[in-house]
Amino acid sequence: MTDLGELIHEAHDAAGPVQVYQQGLRRYLTFGNRVEQSCLNLETPHSPEHVYVQAMLLATLLHGAMHRVLVLGLGGGSLVRGLRVLDHRVDIDAVEQRRAVIEVAASHFSVRPRRNLRIHCCDAGDFLAGSPDSYDLIFADLYLADRMHPVQAEQAFIERCRRQLGPSGLFVANLWCSEFRGSVQQRRLLDEAFEERVLYLQVQGGNVIAFAFSGRPLALDRKGLYEKAQELGQMLAAPMQRHARNFWRQNAEGYLRIRQQNEGVE
Repeated sequence: MTDLGELIHEAHDAAGPVQVYQQGLRRYLTFGNRVEQSCLNLETPHSPEHVYVQAMLLATLLHGAMHRVLVLGLGGGSLVRGLRVLDHRVDIDAVEQRRAVIEVAASHFSVRPRRNLRIHCCDAGDFLAGSPDSYDLIFADLYLADRMHPVQAEQAFIERCRRQLGPSGLFVANLWCSEFRGSVQQRRLLDEAFEERVLYLQVQGGNVIAFAFSGRPLALDRKGLYEKAQELGQMLAAPMQRHARNFWRQNAEGYLRIRQQNEGVE
């Protein structure tokens, strides 16, 4: 079992415990089983600690204009903090079902509502069904204590996310599945909903990040992507160029295919 240090806070709700541990300068959010749901380095709070969060933020390089963003699954707010570092003007809706998690994100991870950051305590599917807004980027990172939330692999949820995107929007999902059959099913549903405009990035730790395009991706080449990733990495204090290289290595042909497939669609 991973040593997360000292338990400094604990709360309970109907879904179970919400705990905060601290070891040195690192603060961890868990849901009762010492599995890291979120991590914050108090010395560099702007820097996303988890590799999968860094990889998800590559999406900001694949979309031309980031004005409105939806984050499904708040946790300790790593995605929200990263987005605000990149552009404090971006308009963010963050959705979290558990009130206890929202309270801990505010008290121990410095993520609380602001003028252009709204935090909604509700079910992600219900929020999507009731929202009239469209988004440039939608991030889905919905997890229970020991597994991905099953709603994130449901056809209705994926299709709702697709409908909520603008014409050149991008849906980014943190996928995890311990069974091959489940992984194949997730990819099939994403490919169907987004008409095979989906790319996947395998990252350290067993996570797979899906990038699903509602329209035509930016006209990026390898050099341009690496240069932008270098700038992104300097802002986030994270190895973003390494992630960009892995993305290109795994997806260069697929990226070009999607560009050609959507010729004339912007």
